[in-house]
Amino acid sequence: MLLAQTDEGIARIGPDGPRLLDHSGRQLEDFIVEGRLAELAGLRTRAETGWEQTTFAPPVRRPGKIVVIGLNYRDHAAETGSPLPALPRFQLIPGSAVTAPGSLVHLPASAPDRVDYEGELGIVIGRTGRDIPEAAAWDYVAGGTVANDLSARDVQAGENPALSMASPAVGKGFDGFKPLGPALLTTDELRLYDALDITTEVNGVVRQRSSTAELVFPVPRLIAYVSSFLTLEAGDIILTGTPGGTGVAEGRFLVAGDVVSVTLDKIGTLTNTLAAPHTGARWTGAA
Repeated sequence: MLLAQTDEGIARIGPDGPRLLDHSGRQLEDFIVEGRLAELAGLRTRAETGWEQTTFAPPVRRPGKIVVIGLNYRDHAAETGSPLPALPRFQLIPGSAVTAPGSLVHLPASAPDRVDYEGELGIVIGRTGRDIPEAAAWDYVAGGTVANDLSARDVQAGENPALSMASPAVGKGFDGFKPLGPALLTTDELRLYDALDITTEVNGVVRQRSSTAELVFPVPRLIAYVSSFLTLEAGDIILTGTPGGTGVAEGRFLVAGDVVSVTLDKIGTLTNTLAAPHTGARWTGAA
């Protein structure tokens, strides 16, 4: 089942587009957190709407935490000159970084020059657990969505004078740096696909093209590993890693006006436009 949160309520998405459901006015994330997504399959349609007339929101507007997995595609590790990890690598990102499909993402005033895109499969946790066995991992998943793991590479690498240390969490955690959506493919269908094509375009030019079959550590392994360190709560998001073709490999970074679209087979296309930093003083690190 393909579901979406819109400004007019929850929609079930079919071949003809979004159909608004007759529900109690609660948000999609309420059904996710409460483990009640299956109830949406039986609700009647109250209205049909077109793609162009629909404003989408993230499936979860403010997750408790976002777990970002690094170097989980071989070609991305190779293009960055990094050895392939023997175990999953992850960072925790604040939920305040999430933004909606179609929204403007402002370049951060303190780090506007080396912002990069990363198209990814996002996994939405649907059941709270700790030390989750790999064999049971799918039981803790609500579904999958499309994500763009935007990153300020200079902050991530410790090359920005505004920060005195390398910090992937800060470099990936700026406001608006985690667009999610436009839809959620529920786990009963998501787990049937061993390979989902993923493509990232910048201004209509393909920059990334791969498949989730190329993940070094598959979804159940990621859930088992992360949950061995901390509790995964319903509504949390795991970003599973990005394939090769990122801007950092060739020094092609995003600028204001760039349009980034990430398409994930069976789920949809997530599009956001980069905008100039908000007006105000830019911190340079100078006294």
